[in-house]
Amino acid sequence: MIRFLEHAGVAGLLLCGGVASAVAQTPCDTCIFDVHRLGEATATGHRQHHTQNVAAKTLSATDIRRNLGNTFASTLTQVEGVSLVQTGATIAKPVLHGMYGNRLLIVNNGVRQQGQQWGADHAPELDANAAASISVVKGAEAVRYGGEALGGVVLLDAKPLPYGRRTVDGTVSLLYGSNGRRGALMGMADGAFSLRQGDAAWRVQGTYVNGGDCSTADYLLNNTGMREANLSAAAGWMRDHWTVDAYYSLFTTKIGVLYSAQMGEIELLKERIRIGRPTDVKPFSRAIDYPHQQVVHHVARASAAYRWDSGARLRVQAAWQHDDRQEFNLRRNYRSHVPTLDLGLNTLDLDADWKHTYAEHWTSEAGTFFHAIDNQNRPGTGVVPIIPNYTQQNAGGFFIQKYARPHWGAEMGVRLDHRRLSARGSDLYGHLYGGRTQHTNLTYSLGMHWHATPHLDLLTHFGTALRAPHVHELYSNGLEQASGLYAVGDSTLRPEVSRKWVVSARYHRPRLSASVDLYSQWIDRYIYDEPTGEIASMVSGFYPIFRYRSANAWFRGFDADIRWTCLPRLEYAVGGSMVWAEERSTGRYLPFIPPLRLSQSLTWRIGSWGKWHDTYVKGTHRFVAKQTRFDPATDLIPYSPPAYHLFGLEVGTTLTLSPRQRMHLLLTADNLLNRAYRDYTNRFRYYAHDLGRDVRLMATWEF
Repeated sequence: MIRFLEHAGVAGLLLCGGVASAVAQTPCDTCIFDVHRLGEATATGHRQHHTQNVAAKTLSATDIRRNLGNTFASTLTQVEGVSLVQTGATIAKPVLHGMYGNRLLIVNNGVRQQGQQWGADHAPELDANAAASISVVKGAEAVRYGGEALGGVVLLDAKPLPYGRRTVDGTVSLLYGSNGRRGALMGMADGAFSLRQGDAAWRVQGTYVNGGDCSTADYLLNNTGMREANLSAAAGWMRDHWTVDAYYSLFTTKIGVLYSAQMGEIELLKERIRIGRPTDVKPFSRAIDYPHQQVVHHVARASAAYRWDSGARLRVQAAWQHDDRQEFNLRRNYRSHVPTLDLGLNTLDLDADWKHTYAEHWTSEAGTFFHAIDNQNRPGTGVVPIIPNYTQQNAGGFFIQKYARPHWGAEMGVRLDHRRLSARGSDLYGHLYGGRTQHTNLTYSLGMHWHATPHLDLLTHFGTALRAPHVHELYSNGLEQASGLYAVGDSTLRPEVSRKWVVSARYHRPRLSASVDLYSQWIDRYIYDEPTGEIASMVSGFYPIFRYRSANAWFRGFDADIRWTCLPRLEYAVGGSMVWAEERSTGRYLPFIPPLRLSQSLTWRIGSWGKWHDTYVKGTHRFVAKQTRFDPATDLIPYSPPAYHLFGLEVGTTLTLSPRQRMHLLLTADNLLNRAYRDYTNRFRYYAHDLGRDVRLMATWEF
C-alpha cells in the first residue's frame, strides 16, 4: 500500500500553500454553450473543463444511451478524429489523432482515471452510462492535466445533483444485441430533500451487461463473452457559499479472450497467422472459459468548495482508487484457475484549485496537486510478472490567465510538476532490476478564439507537454495475454517532449453547419513497440516479441464534418479524419496509425402523431481505407487489410406516457450487410475477422 502517512505532510503543504490542478475542477467551473450536433442529439450547455480556446466536441446523454451495451471506446467514435485500437471483440481503447493509452487522459466525474491503461489489451475501467455528457478535447491539455494529456483529454461529466427538486426522477434502459446474444440493463434515480441547515441531493446508478460468444460475418469467435456489473452513488450538501459532495463507483468485469491468440507450437502460430481465422470453431456458448481477464475498480471522491460574493471560488478534493486486475491463461497440471497476472493498484489524488473573475474581462486560475501511485504484483502466480512493483509520486502546480472580449478571447498557462518513480522486480533467473528516476517538467500553452462573423468562429491552440516513460515501457518483460504478444521494455528510454498546434473553424447556419480541425504535433523521443521478428517460447505456447523503442516523430492530420438540412425533414451529414505519422529523420512510418476514415448519414425526421414524437429513420455508411502508410518491418505480416465499407440502419421514436413519463424505443443494425472485414488497428486481425452484423433493440423509460 502507499505510505499515505509518509506523504501526508507533503500533500498538506501543497494544498495549504496554493491551489490546485484543474483535474480537481468541478464540472460547473467553466460553462460553454456551444452546440454540437452528434447523431440525433443536440448537446447544449453541458458543463465542461475546457474553454473556447480549445477544439472540443461533446456527446450528449442521448448519444451515450444509444450505445448501451457497446464498449466505452466505440461510443467515442461518434466524434470525428476518434478511432479504436482493439484487442479482439470486446477490448478496445479510444484513439485520438493517433494517440491512446498513457497519452490520452480520461477524467471520470472529476477524477483522473488510474488503472492498468499501459496495456493495449486493457480497456478503460469505467462505465460510460453513469455520465450525462462526454467531451473530447483535442488540444494538448498538459498545462491543465499533465503529461498524460499529451494527445488530448476525454471528460465524463455527471448531471449536477438536483438540489431543491421535490420529485424522484430516473431512467431504466433494457437492451438486447444479436451479436453475442447480449443483454444489458441500466437504471438511474436521483432526488433531493431539505435539511435544517441547507439542501441535500443524491443519485444512484447501476449497469449490468451479459454477453456470449461474438461472431464475425462467417464464424463464431469462441470464448469472447463478457460480464459487467457496475454501481455508482453520489450525494451532496449545499448551503449559502458552501458546497460539499461525495462520489463512489464500483466497476467489475470479466472478459473472455479468443482461443486463437493462445498458441501451442511455433508452427501452429505461423499457421494461424497464415490462415487468418480460427481452425476449430465450437457452437455458441455464454460461458467464459480460460483464458480470460477479471477487473474490479473502485473510485471514491470527496470535495468541498467555497464561493465568495466577489465571484472567487476555492475548491479542494481528495480521491482514492483501487484497481484489481487478474488475467488467467490455459495452464498445465490443472492450474488454469491460478492467475498468471495478479496486480493491485492504489492511487491517492489530492487537489485544490482557485478561480477568480475580475476587472470584467480577466479570469485567473491557479492550483497545486499531489498524486501518489502504488502498484504491486501479488505473489503466487508462478509466473514472472510482466512489470515490476513500483511507486510513483507527482506534485506541482499550474497557473492560467484568460482575457475575454465579446468577439475574441485569449489565454496562456504554465505548469510545473515533479515526478518520482521507484521500481523493483526480479527476472526469471532471480536477478533484480528496476531503479529510481526523477523528472521535473515545465510546460506551457497559448490559445485564442475569434468570433469572425455571426456565423463563423476561428480558434487556435498551441501546447507543449512532457511525458515520462511508463514502467511498462521501461521494464516490461512478459506476455500481454489478450494481445497474444510478448512485450520487452527498454530502461534507457527518456521522456517524450511534445509540441501540438491545432487550428479550428466552426461555421453555423440554421440549415448548414461545418467544422474542421487541422493539427500538427511534433514529438521528440516518441515511444512505441514493434515486432522484432523473434519468437518467445513459454509453457502456454510461442508468441511474437514486441520491443519498445523511441524515435522523433511528426503527427499531423485533420478532422472535418458537415451537416446540411437539405429538406425540412431530411438531414445529410458527412465527416472524415486522417492521420499522417512517421519518423522525422528517416520518414519511416509509425505502426498502428489509423487510416483514412469517412462516415455519412441520411436522417428522415418523420415528426409526431399523437403521443408518438421524435420519430426518425437514419441510414449510415462508414468507409475505412487501406493503410498504405505502414512499414512491413514493423508488423507480423507484410501487408495491411483491404479497405472496407459498412452500412447501418437506425429507427427511433418516443412515446409520451404521462406528463412526467416517456418511453424511448430504438432499433439499430450495425454492419447491416454482414460484411467480413479486418481493421488495421485491431491486434487480433492476424487471427480473425472483425465483428459481423449486430442488431440491437433498446427501450428506455424516463420517469
